[in-house]
Amino acid sequence: MKNDSRKARREADRAAQAAREAAGLAPGAALPRDGEQVPAPVAAAPQAPEPEATDAASPDAGSSAPTAPAEPAAAAEPAREPTAEAKPAAPARGQRSKTQGRALGVLGSVGVLCLGAAAIAAGSVFPPATAATGTDVALTSLPAGDALASCPATMKLFTGAGSGVDPQFAPASKNAKTGVRAAVLSDSAGRIPGTEMLRNDAGVEKTIAPRLPAAEAERATGAGADGTSERRGTPGPVTNYAESLTVHAQPLGGVQSLVSAVRSYSAADGDLAGLAAAGCAAPSSEAWLTGAMTTPGSTAVLNLVNPSASVAQVRVDLRGADGMVSAPSLSALAVAPGESKSVILAGYAPNESALSAKVTSSGGRINATIQQSTLRGLVPGGVDYLGAAATANNTQVIPGVAILAPKLAGELGRPAANANANAEVVLAATSAEGASVKVRALGPNGEVPIPGGGEVVVASNATARMPLGGLPAGNYTIVVEGDSAVSASVKMVRGTKPNEPIDLAWAGAASRLGSEHLLVLPAQGRATVVLNAPEDTAKVSVRSLSANGKLSAARSIDLAGGKSVALTASDFGAGATALVLSATGAPSYAAAVLTEGAFGIAAVPLSDAAMGREGVQVVLRD
Repeated sequence: MKNDSRKARREADRAAQAAREAAGLAPGAALPRDGEQVPAPVAAAPQAPEPEATDAASPDAGSSAPTAPAEPAAAAEPAREPTAEAKPAAPARGQRSKTQGRALGVLGSVGVLCLGAAAIAAGSVFPPATAATGTDVALTSLPAGDALASCPATMKLFTGAGSGVDPQFAPASKNAKTGVRAAVLSDSAGRIPGTEMLRNDAGVEKTIAPRLPAAEAERATGAGADGTSERRGTPGPVTNYAESLTVHAQPLGGVQSLVSAVRSYSAADGDLAGLAAAGCAAPSSEAWLTGAMTTPGSTAVLNLVNPSASVAQVRVDLRGADGMVSAPSLSALAVAPGESKSVILAGYAPNESALSAKVTSSGGRINATIQQSTLRGLVPGGVDYLGAAATANNTQVIPGVAILAPKLAGELGRPAANANANAEVVLAATSAEGASVKVRALGPNGEVPIPGGGEVVVASNATARMPLGGLPAGNYTIVVEGDSAVSASVKMVRGTKPNEPIDLAWAGAASRLGSEHLLVLPAQGRATVVLNAPEDTAKVSVRSLSANGKLSAARSIDLAGGKSVALTASDFGAGATALVLSATGAPSYAAAVLTEGAFGIAAVPLSDAAMGREGVQVVLRD
């Protein structure tokens, strides 16, 4: 019986609705009495057909409220809550009975209530229009900008109080040599992009190649006039400018040009005697620098340079042997465009044998390096730059590690004043979980067991050391494998006698080789390039760039068995100013180690591969 009564009510609802539509009335409006004029219909947006009510859609089995279609927002009346004083519609005249009048009045009231409910529900069921979830948004191609290589200032002697920001410096020594060398490659048509060395004040220090007209630079070409590749390069003049520099290279054909630069420093006397080199890198918003020392006699100066056109808000997080170091004043350093700031790390984390710094910036991107120096009483104990290493990861590969013979290494590190003059891996845990790490050493003949097992546990957000003493002399690639992400570097030592000057250098974790990289050979020191494919076989192509800009024929190097292959000047030719490397096959890695005189040592990483047009997703909303 209930089903029959519902069916009858639905038929009555349809009939009433059809009568309203014929009269041009809104849903729920009272039908005109006999003899009354029907008001002119109000123009409204077309309505969707009313879905047929079903028993399953009813709130309960005894409910008699029909479902009314929702009006468009412009035509709908504001919803009103029912009250105890609501009155039924007036009874019909003439042939309409009082019972029919009451029924239609109830239907009109219920229609208004349902209309209000539909309007309320529409606010939650139909949210404001946005991009559909899961819908692919096309990438919008942005034009490539200038390729940048930002170089730190030369080594300077610290004369400040040992804490705070922006200390005082003095020249390193009278016979110190410093220089920045850059090189840029052409496109396949032989066009050299406009390349300049700019100071922080945007003044031009050196012009390597004049900029091409915009129309010519934007023209894409895949080869020379005769259809063959005319690839060549231009090595820039070495400048002895002592402050920070940024090398700019113009994009060609919508693709960033391949440019690289390196800062080198050497001194035979003075407190900063030794050899140091820093690969000039593109400014970034995050950098990990691992291995600084703030023990007595050691000075670590964090240098921040902002070569961008925006203010950089910089945060520095320090990790020592016991975990995170509290340094609230380093959480918000403002570095203006073209400005440099220096931070003496011992003022915040004193007496640390291994300290790591995570530098992040918002707004402008920065270049971050640590100038490290050590003085053992009156005897120089080493200088170097700690540059940004590869992004923290569970696996890190550090090529270009030079190890002394065990006997000599033991003698150099034996005196108490030389307590930190030991080759070692420095590891920084990047999370509260800490990390359990396995270290492997890959020498000229493959893997060599590390005395002591090569395993170390790094505490929560801490920096730890693992000695490499006992390894045979040679050039190595160090592989770090952890159960959690770590940042890693290797400290190297070079010298001849314990009581004479020694030098220190830090090699950072490297990114895998790609299609093309440019390694500029510094003006100071002799370079040895170390290559390795730790897990499988790979092939690396090496071409040298001469002083007149000519590229040599490619030399193919096969890498297999985890063997570290070392290339010296005799392999890439005397007079080479830069090397072009590309790789295929399994992940492979490369870096250069420099030596000079009896004790000088430094490390130089490869530049990043050039970038093409960058794509971003652009979503338009009302």
